[in-house]
Amino acid sequence: MNNLYKPPHKLSVENLRAGLRDMNFWKEIYHVMIQEGLEYSYLTNGLALVLLRVPYDEPGTLYYHLCEPDMEIDPNDDWSFERPLTVIARVLCLCLMSFGAPVRDQAWRNQASKKLPVWKTSFDHNRSQIPEIELQQNPPSSEYSPSESSGRTASEYLPSSSLIESPTQRRRIPTRSRAQCTPNTMERKDSPDPDMEPGPGGRKRGFSQVTSSPSSPSVQRSARQTEGQQNERGRYQHNAQFCTQQCLLGLQRGGTLDDYCPKAELHRQGGSSKQHLIDAKGLVRQIKQQLDENLNRNCTPMGGCGTSGAPFKITCTAYGYTVVGKGTTSCRWNEVKREADIYRILWRAQGLAVPVFLGTIDLAMIYFLEGAGRIRHMLLMVWGGEPINKLEDFESIRHEILRSQKKIRSLGVLHKDLRLDNML
Repeated sequence: MNNLYKPPHKLSVENLRAGLRDMNFWKEIYHVMIQEGLEYSYLTNGLALVLLRVPYDEPGTLYYHLCEPDMEIDPNDDWSFERPLTVIARVLCLCLMSFGAPVRDQAWRNQASKKLPVWKTSFDHNRSQIPEIELQQNPPSSEYSPSESSGRTASEYLPSSSLIESPTQRRRIPTRSRAQCTPNTMERKDSPDPDMEPGPGGRKRGFSQVTSSPSSPSVQRSARQTEGQQNERGRYQHNAQFCTQQCLLGLQRGGTLDDYCPKAELHRQGGSSKQHLIDAKGLVRQIKQQLDENLNRNCTPMGGCGTSGAPFKITCTAYGYTVVGKGTTSCRWNEVKREADIYRILWRAQGLAVPVFLGTIDLAMIYFLEGAGRIRHMLLMVWGGEPINKLEDFESIRHEILRSQKKIRSLGVLHKDLRLDNML
């Protein structure tokens, strides 16, 4: 669930009531709901709440419900506070409903984003165009009717001229008010599998604190079987173990399989060969084709992202190779793809001082990642291990750090960001 706060001096309760008729407020938070696959959200100015819901099978429809606790609760009525009308009760109810509404998958987000129109304006920009004297005036006919007597209404919003329209498509975007919030009882239908870009109003969202549950080891499965399972809540868990450095170094250089790799049997495809059945270029092609068809399985954010990219765990379904994908947005790709050139220069140091690098891919679909934006590109490499800043005995590996630095310098590369966070 997401929430958007607008202070009362920017969005008064009176303007909020009247503004719901024109629906000029919702573009920003609606954008976030679609991009992050959320069913519920709310807007508040600290005095009033607008509860929001986007149905799974109607992404172009936004249900809203205005709540004004100060108007709905009678302090002289002892029973008034026992009804779920306070701000805490409203938000708690919405949170509980959100817990039962799974986040929409990447296919749903991509399909919705392609079909829905796009605005280039923002709340603050629209507000700045209104004379200050008008902002201080109370809108006409702004009397509030409590939700119990408001009944069910529906309205439609015709976007302003700032809307970018398709030449073949000109339609109204429906928005509907609801007298009460009820849990979604519609069954979710499977959707067919069909950058960091500026957000609403030109805001750019940075990479920061992308959260994800840590992956756990899993028991090896038979060849061609995807390593993943549904947990008790019906959500997919990506349990595959990473391949070893030696395994993917052999893949990259035409060497033999690493018997110590936890995925060795999957790589053999049930045979007894000591050789890899594909090469590094073939693996990169397999992963790209797989992700272009479905971003929801075997591609999982790992958390702890850096300043320019977010790490993903990616498993090649056909051969079982599990690698790290450093995902980034289109606006950062020119910066990040330079790393690929550095890895090629450090080819002789791969697997020794730096991770084994496999290649780059451009995604056909967008991976919408909370806190990072629209992931469109990836670097594929071997999992290098945990950051050494987590080690208690740092002195025991100081020699290895100096050895790696010396190896990198000998190949003509000067690393200018040798922080512990960047060492594995």
